[in-house]
Amino acid sequence: MDMQGEQGHRPRAYRRAARGVAGYQRSIEELAAEGRLRDIPGVGASLEALIAEYLATGGMGTHARLVEAHPPGLAPLLLARGFGPAAVETLHARTGVTDLDDVERIAREGLLAEAIGPKRAADLVAQLPALRNPIRRLRLKTVAELAGEVLDLLGDSGAVYVVGPARRKVDIVEGGLELLTAAASPADVFVRLPNIDEVLERTPVHVRLRLYDGLQAHLFIATPESLGAALVWHTGSAAHLRRLASLAAQRGFELAPNIAARTEEELYGRLDLPWIAPELREDQGEIEAAQAGQLPRLVEERDLQGDMHCHTHWTDGVNSLEQMARAARARGYAYMALTDHSRSLAITNGLSLERLEEARRCVDQLNHELAPFVILLGTEMDILEDGRLDYPDEVLATLDYVSASIHSRFKQPEAVMTPRILRAVTHPLVHTLNHPHGRLLTIRPAYGVDMQRVIDAAAESGCALEVSGDPARMDLDGGWARRAREAGALCTISSDAHSTLDFDNIWLGVGSARRGWLEPKDVLNTRPLDELRALLRRPRSTE
Repeated sequence: MDMQGEQGHRPRAYRRAARGVAGYQRSIEELAAEGRLRDIPGVGASLEALIAEYLATGGMGTHARLVEAHPPGLAPLLLARGFGPAAVETLHARTGVTDLDDVERIAREGLLAEAIGPKRAADLVAQLPALRNPIRRLRLKTVAELAGEVLDLLGDSGAVYVVGPARRKVDIVEGGLELLTAAASPADVFVRLPNIDEVLERTPVHVRLRLYDGLQAHLFIATPESLGAALVWHTGSAAHLRRLASLAAQRGFELAPNIAARTEEELYGRLDLPWIAPELREDQGEIEAAQAGQLPRLVEERDLQGDMHCHTHWTDGVNSLEQMARAARARGYAYMALTDHSRSLAITNGLSLERLEEARRCVDQLNHELAPFVILLGTEMDILEDGRLDYPDEVLATLDYVSASIHSRFKQPEAVMTPRILRAVTHPLVHTLNHPHGRLLTIRPAYGVDMQRVIDAAAESGCALEVSGDPARMDLDGGWARRAREAGALCTISSDAHSTLDFDNIWLGVGSARRGWLEPKDVLNTRPLDELRALLRRPRSTE
């Protein structure tokens, strides 16, 4: 599926189900005989049918067709510079290569240079060693899912903590999953997990595994007396630890994961510091803020009063508006914004003006039924090529909430893209700029834009900037969210939910916001409904 360029929930669903099968304690043959394949995490009706087909025939027709069209041996090329699915497909069609050994062979024969040009061929050959032994770059959501599955398999063998970049809520995690325990039994269970390909290393303080899909998992082992020190040490970052080590040296001891400190608070206390939240541990001023007693009261998920970016099956969502609203209300939200796509985004069945009016009537009806919960009638407004908006002003003025997004012409030069976005954020009827960089993590880089200019303009005009919980976006990231805060701009923290399940992704946006030092006052949707409405109705500056 990766090779044919498929993105979205289907490949993720296959990976989730594959991990569930690999990690399940009972065999699929037994479960199939009992009609209980759906007991496996991630296995629904369609995947149950595929597993049954495999058990009956030894293969899957869907898999066979994909392999025939897209040789999986070329999948590592998707990590090469300049090689997306289309480029890999073209190389396969022109040369017949099916794996990296074939690529190396045709390079020696001069055929690779003929197919893609000498410069590009030389660059690809130089990347082959790294492609054979890649350092996996994983989205934070993927690492969290893997951690959840491993922790489920470890069961009640002892307390286990996620550490490393994932605990700091870094959007891309390199090197695999990192865990920490202060009990002896998890290590014994860890090396017997059913989804292990190989135990790479085991010492009294460290276990390193390779899981079946090539991912590495590390378990660090501390003592109860040093758990706090080990948590700080293995959470990082390296820059933060260097600063702590310097403070420790000034106080006559050496910072290490095995020094006496049962809690993180105890270790920071030995350094005359208050506890510092993991998301801040980057040596970006958090030490100085802690010493001055000026650490921010970081925003938490419980501070959010609603979700400002939600889609329904009217455009590219999965669930109905009623289902989305009831799910939002069940989470304890007071409101949600309906932000289905506008008319120009045909690929998502964007709402025409007539369909927008139908949505308005449905919103009014549901608001009567679900009161005091409120659906704000909004839009995810397409920013057109020249910065104009997709609906006329007289229509936008009737909406409760207007968010704007770039969905086309991503490759415009910065000199064109920046004014395009500036025109939108300074429009007096636009409340929020969504996923400001337009990136898709591990898939598509950010477009060229002078983001500092955009932030400054948004702060001046009163347009908020989204911190997205979409696992593929997490945009703004922590660094840019902090710049928005420093400029005086408001942010929203939203899930960009396309199904009721996607509301659960809000923690990713909260994580980025915390990395950006955002406090509740910096976030638009921490406000109660009346205060939110007042802010949305406030006249905006366009100077």
